[in-house]
Amino acid sequence: MKGYEILEQRYLKIYREDGIDPYEKKIGLLDFLRELNAGPEGIVRYSSFMVVGIDDVLYLTKRETRRAIALDIHKVLQSSANDLERKKIEVQIVCKGRLVKGDSFWVEYRGETLPLDFIFGTPIKREIRGFPVYTTGFNLSS
Repeated sequence: MKGYEILEQRYLKIYREDGIDPYEKKIGLLDFLRELNAGPEGIVRYSSFMVVGIDDVLYLTKRETRRAIALDIHKVLQSSANDLERKKIEVQIVCKGRLVKGDSFWVEYRGETLPLDFIFGTPIKREIRGFPVYTTGFNLSS
């Protein structure tokens, strides 16, 4: 199953010898969303994206609007699900903060709890090379 792999930056091979290999194209969240909004033509088949900055985007948003911003991100990602699946795209969502999955799913970043469940629902926790990675399909249904 293709979909989103959500992981902490500290587990990447860039930061530790035994870490997870980062995907080929590093791109900021807002640029990735812009590419998706532009349509599937600009996305090369079999591309692999390492999307960074989701925690910064949510952190820099006012607390009272974080949920709405997260839901907007969810809509853009979900609307591109078929195109990403059809083109066999791989996407890592890399977070600087600590990922926590309990009754909900969030990232702890700069002393704030930032909602990821409004974007990704309830992902499945699995391990790659012994490190926790949370996965969910491109359609983002939980």
